[in-house]
Amino acid sequence: MAAVLTVAGMLVSGVAQADPVDPAQSLVRATFKQFNVPVSGDFKKFSGQVDFNAAKPEATKATVTVQTASFDLGDPLYNKEVAKPDWFDSAKFPDATFSVTSVKPAGKGYQATGDLTIRGIKKPLTFPVSIQSQGGKSVFSGQTKIKRLDFKVGASGEWADTSLVADEVVIGFKLVTTGK
Repeated sequence: MAAVLTVAGMLVSGVAQADPVDPAQSLVRATFKQFNVPVSGDFKKFSGQVDFNAAKPEATKATVTVQTASFDLGDPLYNKEVAKPDWFDSAKFPDATFSVTSVKPAGKGYQATGDLTIRGIKKPLTFPVSIQSQGGKSVFSGQTKIKRLDFKVGASGEWADTSLVADEVVIGFKLVTTGK
């Protein structure tokens, strides 16, 4: 009985539970320039958990994990190439993760801070994020820029030449929670 009262008390007090990200409604995209022409690809396999309470955004915790081998540039040969050791090295580093450590109000939206890990290299990252509620689900969207060479993505051989593939990569996302 005490356990039931404790759980009920937590629910009434508004303590948030981590909510899974729904990949079918969500998107994680990387856009870069190759020979100065924008190229975009989507990560087709990813998962995440978000613990967000609008009354306490600073207590937000979230993790999104993408399977690097699922990066889809629209051509099977390109997809196979970016999974190789020169790029994501998906066999050795199958996942890239972003873990949110805090969210703070900023202007009309929020500022998210956390750690991005690609190829086993962890770097801090801060970027603007929009948070909306739609039918009992939360929608988190935004974009940020990273430097691929900071994570040793395409850092060897001819690909290290940033006139071929730019160092700057824009990561865009729309993450929709399941509302459960």
